Amino acid sequence: MVDQELVDRIEDSLEQDQDALEADLPGILSDVEGRTDDLVREHPQVMADILSRMEGMDVASFVTENPETADQFQELLWSGMRVMVEQNPEVKDQITENITTNFEADDCPMEGHLRVDEDEETITGGAGQLDDADLTITGPADVLVGLVTGDVDPMTGFMRGQFELDGSMGTATKLAPILNGLSNQLPD
Repeated sequence: MVDQELVDRIEDSLEQDQDALEADLPGILSDVEGRTDDLVREHPQVMADILSRMEGMDVASFVTENPETADQFQELLWSGMRVMVEQNPEVKDQITENITTNFEADDCPMEGHLRVDEDEETITGGAGQLDDADLTITGPADVLVGLVTGDVDPMTGFMRGQFELDGSMGTATKLAPILNGLSNQLPD
């Protein structure tokens, strides 16, 4: 269970201007660490609000200045998405095969991964790279975050050259609706 004091602190920080939020974010992400699942289950709007504000920031600059926060942010992002998938049969239905994907920012030290598991109908992810991933997506940090949060459509982003893709286009085509389905789970 996430205590109301932490939720209030997060909500207060989210109401501040971008500079103040960026100053608060490392402490908030540190306090949320290990309680992400509970935060998403009990306060999904808070999760959506954090991700929404992250879309408005210069992610590369923030991560460069706070590299440990990149891992904590990914923990929040992927744990949140995993919990949302667990609760939504429509997204589970789109998981029709195993897909592993590495994400690598080309403008800051941020690397992450995503694992889609057909048998378990789950999506997991986090910081760091997987060995022998099916796909590697490389691009600016804000584009990589946008792929997961819905700010960047996977197919349109690829066609516009917003990111590079290494791996099978067929596999990427199967991943795109899953990414779109994830972003649709975020509360407005």
